[in-house]
Amino acid sequence: MIKVQNQYNSSNGKAYRWFVVTGILVVLLVVFLAFNFYDALSKNQLEARKQFLNKQVELAAKDIQNHFGITYDDMVFFVNNLEPWTYDVPNEQLAFEGRTRRIFNNHRNLLDTIVVEFPDQVVSFYFDQRNNFIKNSFDTIDEAIQDKAAYINFENPVKNVKIRVAVNIDRFLGDQLGNYYLGINSEKLLYFNGELFGVFEYMPTKGYSIQPDVFKAIQKDIDIGLRGSYQGFLSNQPENREFEALIFQYPFSLYPLNEKFSVVFVQDRQSITSGVFSTYAYLLAGLMFLLVVVILILYRFIKNSQESNIILAQNSNKIASLFRQQNLLLQESRGFIYFQDAERRMTNVSEEVLKILGYDEAEFIQGFKSFIDPKDDKKLDAIIQKAILNKEESFSLEFNFKKKSGEWLRVRVFEKLFYDDQGNFTGNVGICTDIQDRFLADQELFKSNNRLISVLRSLPDIIFIYNNEGVFLDYYVQDESLLIRPARESIGKYIKDVLPEPLSSEIMEGFEKVKRTGKLVNIEFEAISQSGKKIFETRLFKLDDDRVISIARDITGQKLWEKGLQEAMEAAELANKAKSEFLANMSHEIRTPMNGLLGIIGLMEKTNLDAQQQEFLQVIKDSGQSLSVIINDILDYSKIEAGMMKLEVSKFHFKKEIEKILKIFNGLVQEKRIRLRYTFGPLMPEYVQLDRSKLGQILFNLIGNAVKFTPEEGEISIQINGELFMDTNVILHFTIKDSGIGIAADKISSLTQPFVQADGSTTREYKGTGLGLAISEKLIELMGGELNITSELGKGSVFSFNVYGTVWLEDEHDLSELAEQKSEEFEWVDMAKAYPVDILLVEDNETNLKFMQMLMKELGYEITIAKNGVEAVSAVRENHYDLVLMDIQMPKMNGLEATEIIRQMEGEKKFVPIIGLSANAFQEDINKAISIGMDGYLTKPVQVQEIALTIKKHHQLKIKKEAL
Repeated sequence: MIKVQNQYNSSNGKAYRWFVVTGILVVLLVVFLAFNFYDALSKNQLEARKQFLNKQVELAAKDIQNHFGITYDDMVFFVNNLEPWTYDVPNEQLAFEGRTRRIFNNHRNLLDTIVVEFPDQVVSFYFDQRNNFIKNSFDTIDEAIQDKAAYINFENPVKNVKIRVAVNIDRFLGDQLGNYYLGINSEKLLYFNGELFGVFEYMPTKGYSIQPDVFKAIQKDIDIGLRGSYQGFLSNQPENREFEALIFQYPFSLYPLNEKFSVVFVQDRQSITSGVFSTYAYLLAGLMFLLVVVILILYRFIKNSQESNIILAQNSNKIASLFRQQNLLLQESRGFIYFQDAERRMTNVSEEVLKILGYDEAEFIQGFKSFIDPKDDKKLDAIIQKAILNKEESFSLEFNFKKKSGEWLRVRVFEKLFYDDQGNFTGNVGICTDIQDRFLADQELFKSNNRLISVLRSLPDIIFIYNNEGVFLDYYVQDESLLIRPARESIGKYIKDVLPEPLSSEIMEGFEKVKRTGKLVNIEFEAISQSGKKIFETRLFKLDDDRVISIARDITGQKLWEKGLQEAMEAAELANKAKSEFLANMSHEIRTPMNGLLGIIGLMEKTNLDAQQQEFLQVIKDSGQSLSVIINDILDYSKIEAGMMKLEVSKFHFKKEIEKILKIFNGLVQEKRIRLRYTFGPLMPEYVQLDRSKLGQILFNLIGNAVKFTPEEGEISIQINGELFMDTNVILHFTIKDSGIGIAADKISSLTQPFVQADGSTTREYKGTGLGLAISEKLIELMGGELNITSELGKGSVFSFNVYGTVWLEDEHDLSELAEQKSEEFEWVDMAKAYPVDILLVEDNETNLKFMQMLMKELGYEITIAKNGVEAVSAVRENHYDLVLMDIQMPKMNGLEATEIIRQMEGEKKFVPIIGLSANAFQEDINKAISIGMDGYLTKPVQVQEIALTIKKHHQLKIKKEAL
């Protein structure tokens, strides 16, 4: 019994010891896991804060740079629109000072003083401490400005007008950074030319310093334009604090300032994890209570967390590295780097110079001075000498570089200058960037603005512009004898103070209606002008949110002509002809620059682009194509209205054609999850004869409207029926029903009027020209049918119409001609090897000329250029060409006259094919060109594929002729 008891006690003792040991191991395990869990939580908390600060410092830097850039662009626009005679005209002076005050209000936190230098006068503007807007006048610029280096200069050399702007960088940067909240125990700092400033009460303040070795690393990254994250100690003398901190910086530039800036955000490292400890104590008690179960769960969780942290750290390092590389590439895109010694001899250049200028590295190093425009070379030397003399760290300049192909390229260079300890210049590194596109765009914008002003000044109408209070701001008047009083005397006065009663009340009533509704208001009235009693028709509408415009026309003669029917008909014909000529001219003016735009896009699609560039290019392409659709709508309606639209009958498979049109909308229908159903009636013919393109245009407009106005997950049904009569004739009935937003009953009757939409406000959700239904109705009438519209607001609409056609039966007619031909496509890059031809290009527009040169270079052709018809005739007389691409509108001699002369030179047998290449898109223009002797006609904007196919076709014709 004792032995058994001893064995029992021994057994219990062993079990107890194992229990104690197990308990100790469990406790140790819990402590171990708890420690690792706490460490993982701290690291996760720290990593999350790093990502937040990294993103915030980037947002702050880009926001500062964007706001400064907007101010700079506004000042450039301002100086380009100043006139040297501003202070010679009282109204222009008032308008100019108003614009100056708006500039100040828009950029109050940055601008301190604006000094405007006219040829005979200098004027300065600023706000004093009481917020009064102060203007001072001076005789010379030296009286207005004591320290010229403190100002940013803007100049319009054409008009001899300059603007000098003093900016308050401290206030601007303080205001911008004051908008960002980083939480407690954090600091917002600014790096400015080697010094750190804290933001205290929205102003940069000294007294902040970072651990020297860390600060040196920050400076190094800023000098080369890289963002970065660091860890070190920050000293805050104003608050007498010092702590270990996480530091993030993002450099930025304020063009045209040459100083180096960077936003620096700092966070107390210890404060990030201090709140974790107290929370963790409660969690530890819970862990002890659950023991084994919780231990197993925590062990697995900690292990996974550690693995995730390792992967996250690795990914974060990779992403940070990629961001640095991307940032550097973006800054140097479309450019190359070069190095020069103390004698400004070129010592090295990056390989990108070959892509930008066409020279290899050795050629550029040897002769780069000869590639600079001589005028720009002198200017560049002067700026460099001045920068070295003043010990400036960097400078930038725009000038022209001559490419190896002989073309001039607009570039911008930024150079960083280096000095030794004694201050002697030792060399420089520079970045040369291609800014040709931006330069050409700026030039085109300037020309467009001048053309718009010229158009307004040339209009025979009486044009006045007012503010929202009815004060005269500006005018464009050719014949002041039609006015009640001289236009100049009205500027700055109210309508009611200029016009007599009851006319002023009538005009003000229409003025208020325009402001209230945003719609155009027509007013017809009589007035005693300086040349006698006249009848005027005035249109009032909003120019923008702040201005209203009135366009008045003398219709005295029109009212008299209404007494006789013949005179009215002649006036209508003249007006219609003028409108057609205007639309033709506007079509040419718009299509000409669009040809360059859409053509360049076609070339750019063949280049190496990253995803973002492809996205930007697609936006530009879609916008250009949308504008082309709008222009075509306007031209189509003009042709219909003028009675020039004719039916072009063809035979085709009816159902296949309808299904092909419906496939166009597949993408948008799927995107909006619309249920689209279509059915054909029992008597539908298989083949029909009618105008296929116009039927397609009608269906495209009506179905497109149904898809556009039908909300997501809505329904559209299309029913097509046929009604046979007189054996071979058919009436085709179409019904398109949607579950869209519907149309108000009072709007339906006006929908088919040109340029009218159910919602005509500037805030409408669905955009468009308002011509689609008008064109569709006219085409339906042209095809012998009628358009009917029924709708209920909020429930949907039904559009129905019918057209007439002829039935074709397979057993009665030869249908082989109905085989559809697919559009020919082939790889056109370097096609000159397969299709060699000598080409003469006749073009006067510089933009289109550059596009065609670039296109022909991509195709592999060396072309001859003539800039007018005279040069074209001379070139054909002296040389042999396989193909001539001939523009129509040119100076000295147009393309039609040149073609006629060339054909007369050749006699009855044509020797050279001539293809018209013009923005004149009317059918009568095309017919006239063909009748004179052209072999084809391409309308602008022309696609790259069309040019390539035209060249291919005429090369094949040339081979056939030679074989004969």
